Parts: sequence; C-alpha cells; structure tokens
Amino acid sequence: MSEPKGIIATFATHRVASNLLMFLFILAGLWALKKMNTQFFPNFELEYISIAVPWSGASAEDVERSIIIPMEQELKTLTEVKKMTATARSGSGSIVLELEEGVIVGDVLDRVKQRVESIRNLPDEAERPVIQQIERFSPIANIVIMGSESLPELAMLARQFEDELLGRGIRKINFVGMPAEEIAIKVPSSTLHETGLSLTEIANRVRQNSTDLPAGTAAKDEVSKQVRSLSQQRTVQGFEEMPLFTDSSGRLLRVGDLAEVERRPQEDEPYITVNGQPAIEMLMMRTESEDTLRTARIFTQWLEDVRPRLPQGVSIKVYNERWKHLRDRINLLLENGISGLILVIATLFLFLNVRVAFWVTVGIPVSFLATLAVLYLTGGTINMISLFALIMALGIIVDDAIVVGEDTLTHLEMGESAERASVGGARRMFAPVLASSMTTIAAFLPLTMLHGVMGKIAFDLPVVIICVIIASVVECFLILPGHLNHSLRKQKEEKTTGFKANFDRKFVAFREKRLRTAVDAAIKNRGSVIVAGLSAFALMLSLVFTGVIKTTFFPAVDGNEIRANVEFHAGTSKKTVDAFLVHLEDSLQQTRRQIQNEFDQDILNAVITYHGRSFFDITGREVNRESGAVIVDLVSGQRPMTNAEFIRRWQDNIAKPPGIKRFAMTQREAGPAGKPIAIRLIGNDIQALKAASLELQAALARYRGVSNIDDDLPWGKEQLIYELTPTGRQLGLDTATIGRQLRAAFDGNLAQIFNQDDDEIEVRVTLPDNERNSTQTLEYFPVTLASGATVPLSEVVRFESRQGIEKLNHTDGALNVTVSADLDDKIANANEIFADLNAGLLPDLQRRYSVNLGLEGKAQDQQETLQEMRLGMMIGLALIFIVLSWVFSSYIWPLAVMAAIPLGLTGSLIGHLIMNKDLSMFSLMGLFGLSGIVVNDSIVLITFFSQLRERGMAVHEAIVEAICARFRAVVLTSMTTVAGLLPILFETSLQAQFLIPMAISIVFGLAYGTFLILFFVPAMITYLESGKLRLTGVTAKLHNRIRPVPGG
Repeated sequence: MSEPKGIIATFATHRVASNLLMFLFILAGLWALKKMNTQFFPNFELEYISIAVPWSGASAEDVERSIIIPMEQELKTLTEVKKMTATARSGSGSIVLELEEGVIVGDVLDRVKQRVESIRNLPDEAERPVIQQIERFSPIANIVIMGSESLPELAMLARQFEDELLGRGIRKINFVGMPAEEIAIKVPSSTLHETGLSLTEIANRVRQNSTDLPAGTAAKDEVSKQVRSLSQQRTVQGFEEMPLFTDSSGRLLRVGDLAEVERRPQEDEPYITVNGQPAIEMLMMRTESEDTLRTARIFTQWLEDVRPRLPQGVSIKVYNERWKHLRDRINLLLENGISGLILVIATLFLFLNVRVAFWVTVGIPVSFLATLAVLYLTGGTINMISLFALIMALGIIVDDAIVVGEDTLTHLEMGESAERASVGGARRMFAPVLASSMTTIAAFLPLTMLHGVMGKIAFDLPVVIICVIIASVVECFLILPGHLNHSLRKQKEEKTTGFKANFDRKFVAFREKRLRTAVDAAIKNRGSVIVAGLSAFALMLSLVFTGVIKTTFFPAVDGNEIRANVEFHAGTSKKTVDAFLVHLEDSLQQTRRQIQNEFDQDILNAVITYHGRSFFDITGREVNRESGAVIVDLVSGQRPMTNAEFIRRWQDNIAKPPGIKRFAMTQREAGPAGKPIAIRLIGNDIQALKAASLELQAALARYRGVSNIDDDLPWGKEQLIYELTPTGRQLGLDTATIGRQLRAAFDGNLAQIFNQDDDEIEVRVTLPDNERNSTQTLEYFPVTLASGATVPLSEVVRFESRQGIEKLNHTDGALNVTVSADLDDKIANANEIFADLNAGLLPDLQRRYSVNLGLEGKAQDQQETLQEMRLGMMIGLALIFIVLSWVFSSYIWPLAVMAAIPLGLTGSLIGHLIMNKDLSMFSLMGLFGLSGIVVNDSIVLITFFSQLRERGMAVHEAIVEAICARFRAVVLTSMTTVAGLLPILFETSLQAQFLIPMAISIVFGLAYGTFLILFFVPAMITYLESGKLRLTGVTAKLHNRIRPVPGG
C-alpha cells in the first residue's frame, strides 16, 4: 500500500513543481530589487505639525505671554498629540506638535487650524499663524558656487542651476547665502517732525500708490475693455518719483524729497564665504519616496554637464555627499555579506554531502529574493539595518535546510531510496523546524512593537528576519526535497579517499570518542556543570552592574562634518566677529598642515564660513549679527585620527578673544538627533531655572570627556522697558500707539512685498541707519500725536533697563530649560554620569530651586526604548514558552530548552568584554535575535531525545545518543550563522561601527550557546527526568495510601 501523499510529497516527486516555485520566488525578488529605494537608515522621522507666528519687534517674554500660552491652552486637549514643544524668540513664536503614531495627519492638521483660528486674543501686530505639516526631505549633497566677487552674478547662476536641477528631477533645493534684498525708504526723524507724518502713515501711502489693481470691465454693451492700474514700482527711481502728498503751499512732495531710497541686502541676513570670497550654497534634497542613489545619479550627471560651461573664474565645490556615504556602506555590507556567504558555503560543503550542500546553498539566494519581494510589499527599503538583517539571515536561512538535508542524508546512508529519504526527512523534521522557526519569529516579533525613533530604526530588522524565516520554511519543505530527490537518485558512491572523506572520518571519530566521553562526563557531574554555568552568568552580569562593561544608547560614530560655532556678546561689532572667523580659518589651515606633515594625508575636503548664523542647536536657526560658524567637511574613508582628536588639535591652535559669549565645536553624528547628555529642568520661575541650569553646567564641567556644555535659556540683549509719563497720558497717547511708532522706526514698517523674477523684494519704511543704531534717537525721536503735531519721545515715556531673555521654551505647556553637553564615549559614559548626578546633585537642585527633572535627546529615547524592550523581552519569552509547550506537550521541557536563553547572554557579554565594546541598543537587538536562535538546536535535540525515550532507551544513554546523532546539525547551524557575521565582527571601517555590537551579541552568544546545548542542557534534562521520576513515585505512594479498603 502506497504512502498517502501530502503537499511535501507532491512537490518532492513532481518533475518541475520545485523549479517552478523557485523561479517564481526569483522573479518576485528581482522585481522588488528593481523597485526598492536605497537610503542610509530606515525612515525614523515621526509626524510633526508646526505653527509659526512672526511678531516683529516683540521680545521673547511678549511672545510667550501673548502667543505661546494662549495657543497651548487651546491645543493641549488634542488627544492625537504626543508631545507639544513651544519656543518664544525675539520676533517670533513657534509650536511643534509631535503626533502619536498611526494618526491621520491631514485630519489632525485641520483640527489644529480650527483651534488656532478660534483664538481671539492674539496680538493685532503679529502676523497670521502659518500652520503646516513638516515635510520630510533628506539631503543628497551640498554644492558651493564661488569665485566671483559679484554676489548678484553668483545669484543668477544659482537660480539658473536651480531651474536645471528641478527640470532633471531633483525635488527640492535650499539656498544659503542667497542675497535676500529689500528696498529701504529711510525717512529722517527731522522730516517726520516737519511734516507731522508718522512712518506708518508714509508706509500706508506708499502701499496705496504702488500697486497693480484691476478696476473691472467697462463698456460691456460696446467693445468691452478691462480697466486696471499698473502703478507697482519695482525700482529705486520709481519709488523716489512716487507722489506722497501736497504740502500747505500746494507743492507736490514725492518720496525722494523726504527720504533716501536704497536697494540693499536685508538687514542681518546671514551669508557665507569660502577663502574670504562670497559664495552661495545649494542643498540638494530628496523626498522619502525617492531612491537616494537614483537621485544621486541625476545630480552627478548634471555636475558633469555643467562644469565645462561655468563662467571664467567661477567654480563649484561639492561636499557633504550623503549618497556617497550610503554607497560606501552598502558596498561594505555587500563585501561582508559575500565574505560571509563564502564562509557559509565552505562550511556546508565541508560537513555535508556535495549534492546536499549544493541544493542547500541554492536555497540562500532563492529565500533572499523571496524576502525582498515581501519587504517591498510591506514598504521596506534597502538600508543599513535591512542589509545587516540579510547578512544575519545568511546563517539562519540555511538552518532549516541543513536540518532537513542532514536528516535526508542520514537516512540515505542507512539504505533508504532518494525519494523516501527526502520526503521522510522533510516530514520528520517538519515539527521541530516549524517550532524553531516560530521561536525565532517570537524572539524578533517584539522589536516591531517599539515606538519612537528607535522603533522606526529597528523595525526593518525583525521584518526582514521574519520574512527570511517564512521564505526559508517554504523553500526547505516545498523546494529542497524535490531537488534532493532528483539529485540524490543520480548520486554515485562517494570516494573513500581525499580531503572530504578524510575530514568525514575524523569528524565521526571525534564525535564517537571525544564528544561522547565529554557528554557522558557532563551528565555524571551535572551539578558542577550547572553551578559553573550559573556562576559564569552571575560573573558577567556583575561586570555590567559594576561598570566594567559599559552601556551606551547609540554608538557614537565619527561623521564627516565638524562645526565650530561662536557667538559674541550683544553689541559686538561685525568687524570683531569677522576677524575671529578669519582666525578660525587660519588656525584650521595650520592644523591641516600639521596633520599633513605628520601623516602625509590631507583630511579636509571643504571649508565654508557662515557669517551671522551658528549651529549650536543642530538646526542652525540662531541668526544674529554677533554669531558665526566654520563648517569643515572631512574626507571620506579612513582618516589618521578620530574627530575628537582633530577637534582637540584645532582648539590648541585657537586664541579666543575677549567678548565671546559661547563657543563650541560639534560634529554631526548619524542616527537619532539630540545630545548624549540632555537634562530638562521644569519650573515656573525663569531666574530659578537659570540658576539651577548654571549650577548643573558647572557640575557637568567637572566630568572628563564632557564638552560643549550649554543650555537653551540664553540671556538676550539688554531690554529697555518703556512706561508712559503723565505728560504722555495728558497728550492722549497710549502704550500701543507708542509701541507701533517705535517698531516702525527701528524694525521698519513693511509697506509691501513684490516679486521680481525669482526673488521676493520687501519695501520697508524706516529711520536712516545712523539714527536706528544710536541710543540718542530714543531721546529725540518725534512721536506723532493725533493732531499731527510731534513731541520728543523722552517727554512722553521713561525707560527702565533690565536683562532680556533670548528665547523661552515650553514642553507640554511647562516652562523649562534643557542643559545639554557632548560626550566623548571613549573617555566617559553617559549612564554613569546620570547615575552620579541622580545620587547627589539633581535631588538637591529639585529641593532648593523647586524644579522638576526630565530627560531630553538621546537620554529620553534610551529611557523610553529600554522600557519598551523590557516589556518586549517578556512578551518574546512568553511566546517562545507557548510555542515550546505546544511542541513538547509539556510545561517542563520548555524550561530545559529556554535555560539556554539567559545563559546565552553570558557569551554576548564575554564578546563585548573581549572586543572592548560598550553594550548599546544594537547589542540589545542582537540579544533579541539570539534568544530565538539559541534554542533552535535544543528543540531538535530534545525532539530526538523524546523519540529515543519512547523506544525504551534509558535517560543517560538517550541524551548521549541524541547529542551524538544530531551533533553535525547542531554544529553546522551554529557555524553557518557565526560564519555569516564573522566578517562584520572584524571590520575596522567607521561605517560598520553601528553594526558590530549586534554581531558581537549573536556570534559570541551563539558560540557559547552551542557549548551550553552540548553540556549544560543535558545536565538540566537529567535533573528534570529524575525530578519527574520522584514526582511519579510520590504520587503513586499517595495514591496507594488514600486507596479505600475493600469492605470498609
């Protein structure tokens, strides 16, 4: 009677079914590979909505009181908002809403607009709030156009280049240093006094007389004609000749009669220079949905086309080429992946029959391509994490096929036919393979539940692994048996001589003599084995808790960009600021020459100097005349020193002049934004917050490795608080009238905005520069009364001086200050610093200044992620226990299998100690994977052990026999996983530093885990079996005692 056929047998015996399914997987994978995007990290930006409200001339305190607080009150009840951050600056207010994951952004945006529009007490002088979803664009590269002394000429070229690039498919281009111009109508205060006009009245008349206005259609019954005015002025001459009013003598006065009209760059507009010459920077951007490398090809092709036709003397410098970093990292991972693949294949051919090894190897690309198809359908991309997951999967992907192939080979050697051995092998291994696959999925699944930035980064890892496992299971049960069946039929008898035959003999001899003896000894001395395993586990944990093995959130990896930022005290002349920026450039070149002489290598690619703008808060929003920055782009690839060492050498060559308010050298790091040390102080009193902040900054300065200590509550310019005098009130003036006239005088009154070509030109009516920049103007400025008469400002107001605040920050409605610092993680550890501060200073600050504490930046991300990982680990272990209980139909056997999970951690910690690496979030991700992988071999062993016990074999002999029989499969599955990751483990390039901790966790954990499976798990099994026997005996005795006496 023939055996009943199932789907496995159908595919195994069908002539072409296995090949057709394999070709389907290959086609789907190639299609996905062509369509998938490539990028550096997965998209880890969250959804945000921003609200911006400009209010010219207002102080940070005014903005907070009149704009920020009313908006916060209205928006705080939105349930879709996870976090609300508000900033009040001099002249503007902004609120950023971080949304909960999964919400519909468009609906939330509409509700935010409705809430803001319902606020009725926003200042009349403030501009209309701009509410929008923050669009996410990723940088591709920066180019600097330089070489001409004429900034307008560079601006024309930049606009031309913008049109060309947009036409070719670059989605967005931002400019830095593009001259934003204005037409200034400068009216002296003496003229205001003579005419009785205020600056606001003059601005209104300019606005009314300079406009293109449609006036309707005339003569509709005849030949209809459109009536319109074309009075919009766009030149200095046009504004000078514009009629303004007629004086008492009947003389027509024009703007040019009363004021000087000048077209000039907007005041305090930041600009950039390269080697002392003006330059314009263009930032190429792509949308999230676009492929980085495809967009880069468009950009590089344009560069090749444009260089030959540049005007004489003009040149283009390309820097910050993010796409090259991505290409290098992809190439690095591919090289390591290929090296790992070669090691995996070599291991397979060494331990398995050549034909079995060949078809197991074929399953690797087939499963990979199937995985890519599923990854594409789930919205995944090719990035560092997904590529690493594929490399990690090199070993995992063949584990199932190894188990099936090895069992098939064993039964073939026992004399079974190829068909019976292949179909039987798949059927026999179906339960343990499915169970091991489910435990691995259960281990990785919790990583998909992480939220926030780390959740976005980690998401691709479990998705890829789960897809790989599913593809691998399908391949090893529906494709592999068919290939083995048809291939092994034609197999000739293997040679008994040669390297392979010799290796097989030595392997069998080692298994039967050395291994069998060692396992036998481990079982006999099971108490000592278990104590040794637990002791090693306790020892390694103690090294973590005592700080010998340090922990960090996100590995600090040197980037290519270093920024030297400076801000002088308010009132410092532009000449002083520019002189120090030139000194920074000179000291940089001096450092460059020193390094070049020492290492014979140039490490600088580009140097750009920003005037009037700094990057203390990463975004580069600090725009004021007293600040500046020097941006250094280092060469890619291996450099002779770390960025920290380069910064130290550069600082040694810098001589800081007096008057510097703050100075910091920072580097742009990959991964989540935020400083490694960031502590938020929350309270109601600005002075108390500032005092606590300064004390905390002083404490941080005492730790080695901590630098660039600062807070986000900087003192601003001196403020003059005006108050009306009795005379002013008698003249009918009020605070608002005085404020409007002063704002128009010193900030200018925006008369109108018009477009000329691609530029937006503002027209402002203001006082002449010499009056605006003099404190005497505050005494003699003519205030216009309702009657048209004027009176000196000093007669109607009195001033009181006080220290101003540059900006104020709120988080979820609470006033706060964040103290942040950079950290050299080779010298100090952030977690140790936090622990030390929490043990002493921070509770003391809370008590003395009545402030609350919170974490910001990477520290906050770490706290949230660790909480979720703890929950995820418990869920993962529970799922693994459920799967194992189902497989073994027992609650006891899963404990023996899962004993390898926490003890496998010992190997991971040993690896971090040997490799001198800190435990990071990537290490923890590796431990999640390890917990699923390390139990797989135990499942196969215990399944075989149970079968032997059912046949009547004693416990001791059954354990030894199970270990020896499955030794090849156990060693091979572990070795292939280790071999796949081994090249990354010893990679020295900067690009691999993120991934090495994950590889350490898996490689060392799995190597140690294999040792546990061979010796520790057998010792556990004997204890469990003897415990079961004792329990059975006790139960039987109790049963006999309570058995009723016959006739009783």
